[in-house]
Amino acid sequence: MQIIKPNPQAGPRIRTAKDTISNPFGLMRFNFLTLVSDMLNEAINTTNTMIDTMKQELALIEPNHLRVCEKNNRYYFRWAPQPPVNTFSINGDMDRVHLLARRAFLENRIAATEIQAGKLRRALNSSESARYEISLANKLSRYAKADLDICRIIFTEEQNEWINAPYSPNPYNRENLSNHTKGGIPVRSKSEAILGSHLEAAGLPFRSDDLVTINYDKYSASSQDPEPYRDSYFADFKVPNLLGGITVHEHLGAFNLDKYGDNALRRLNDYHNFRVMEIPGREVSKQEFTWSFENDLRNTSDINRLIVRMLLPGF
Repeated sequence: MQIIKPNPQAGPRIRTAKDTISNPFGLMRFNFLTLVSDMLNEAINTTNTMIDTMKQELALIEPNHLRVCEKNNRYYFRWAPQPPVNTFSINGDMDRVHLLARRAFLENRIAATEIQAGKLRRALNSSESARYEISLANKLSRYAKADLDICRIIFTEEQNEWINAPYSPNPYNRENLSNHTKGGIPVRSKSEAILGSHLEAAGLPFRSDDLVTINYDKYSASSQDPEPYRDSYFADFKVPNLLGGITVHEHLGAFNLDKYGDNALRRLNDYHNFRVMEIPGREVSKQEFTWSFENDLRNTSDINRLIVRMLLPGF
């Protein structure tokens, strides 16, 4: 297991996630209704694609039904036309048996998925939920005008302790950082500057280049248990999410560099296999580790979709 040794020549640069909120009204303007609507629309589109794909396959399968009969602890296969008039044996044609079984599976799967799609559409078009979201937006607006801390309203007490806690960004080579977000936060690449600037525009507090500690007790582990590759990393971004935890995000954008891909996979493997704590008593779940590639930052729409993944990891 490799151990990170900070550069003692670089003095500590203390800041908090709260420092990244350059516009205190950013969170107030964050449209939660649009966020939920976008999620539902994406789920509906995915569900409709599944239905269309299954229907296309179903159209290529003969429109007959499989019948499975049992006699003397043996199973026999027959097919019946639609509508059923009589049944005919197909015991000698197992390819056809499996094809008709596949048809039965698709018919049931399509029916169930269409019901799910209908529920999603009703949820999306619910005027009652829209009314509550409009009321919420109005409340947040009044709270912001009254100089209330919107972070303390949207995020949990534990998350706010994390937001306001001081931290020291990775001290390695900070004197050569030439990329900055629009709010002035130094980052290590142009891509990170783009993503950080969009987080600032959304009014979301975040930490950049912050330490991630891999919790691993080598004394209690057995000799056959795998060890983490390193005891700690510095994450590109950390953002409080709407699940009550912290999303740890890595932007993987330098695969042209030697060994970058191998190191990135080792990092994600350690995140996946070992415990990481950002909030006391709450382990970062596997879904709260997110990542992006250069293509994820092509346009504002893709970046907003990425931010949604960070706010609602796993959805």
